[in-house]
Formats: sequence, C-alpha cells, structure tokens
Amino acid sequence: MTTLRTQLLTCPHCQNKMYSIGVMSYTIRNSEVFSDGKISSNPPRPLEHNILICNACYKAFWKEDALINDDNTEDINELHEANNPSDLFPGFNAEEKLKRIHYYSELLEAKFANTKEREVYLRIELWRLLNDEARYTQKEITKSVKRLFDENLKGLIDIFNPKNDDEQLLVAEMYRELGEFDEALLILKHLKGGGNNQACLQIEEAVILKNSIVFKII
Repeated sequence: MTTLRTQLLTCPHCQNKMYSIGVMSYTIRNSEVFSDGKISSNPPRPLEHNILICNACYKAFWKEDALINDDNTEDINELHEANNPSDLFPGFNAEEKLKRIHYYSELLEAKFANTKEREVYLRIELWRLLNDEARYTQKEITKSVKRLFDENLKGLIDIFNPKNDDEQLLVAEMYRELGEFDEALLILKHLKGGGNNQACLQIEEAVILKNSIVFKII
C-alpha cells in the first residue's frame, strides 16, 4: 500500500504557489539492485523529486527551498502540481533521455547545486541516468556521452565523502566504471567484512575481469 502526502510549495523565483506529492510509505513485490546503487522495483517505486520546476516561470528549484510549513491544504484544489525534470522530456526513447542528460549537465554548469550535498545528489542522478543506456544492454556507453560520463564521475569522486562501508563500495564502483581498476580494488580490499557481501564480491569480480559496465547484483 502506498501512502502519499501533499506538500505546499512556493517558487523561490516568482513566488507562485503549487503543490507536490510526497511518498510516506509504499509496498513492493520485488526489486532489482544495480552496481551503481540504483534500485528498480515492481511495482515501480514512487519517485521523490528533490528538484522541481515551477509551472509558472518554468525555472528549476530545490524542493526543500520551496516547502511551506503549513498544514492548511483547503485550497489545494485551486493549485497546480509542480513539474519535475522528467516532465520536460516525457518520452522513454534515447533522444528524450539524452535531453534529460543535457538538462542535468546544464544545471551543474550553472552552479544550481549550491552546496556539496546537493552537488553529490545531482551528480549521482546524472551518473545513473547516463548508465541507463547500458543497464540492460550491457553495451559500453556511446562516445557521444562518454566524456560527460567520465567528467561527472571524476567530479563526484572529488566531493563524495563516504561515511560507511556501503558508500565506500559506491566509490569503488565509481573507479571501476572509470576503468581505474587498481583504485577500485584497493578500496574493496579494505572494506570491513573482507568482501563477504554479495555486491562487494560481484564488483570485485568485475574489477578483476576489467569490466567497467554497470550490472545487476544477483
């Protein structure tokens, strides 16, 4: 069962009022976990969008900057729902995905992520979006986005501050996907538990095979 909550927002740019639907809880039957940390579930997991787009001025903003601390939702029916980046390019084909990739890249270049935590979030979103091309096909990322892929991951490594073993494993995965296998293996060897968990073992195996493509953890 999925439990939702309605949140009131005001655009930081033009003060337009709107609303967003937040997810409090949900039930899934099964899920797939990938080496880059992305989780695909059945039924699809309701997405929590930290980045939204005003339906009046069409500018992007961080959801937490726009939240109104007011439980009064009596006029909610008179408001429109805030958009998210996926709404700008609603298709699922390669062209629309490429547009979303460039949109996130432009947000980074414009310094939209004004804190380290926000830059980490945006770079991880871009990383996983870029990986979608290879996620099920197991084909290498095309040359048209390879440079962006590498630049984004290097930028993410520079600012990412892992706080636990799971985040250390994520850093090892970043190095693996960059093809820097020695760096990845060094991190894997120092993880607690001696690499006994399934994800660590499979990522280590991919490193040894010099495979840099994202894959499903089995």
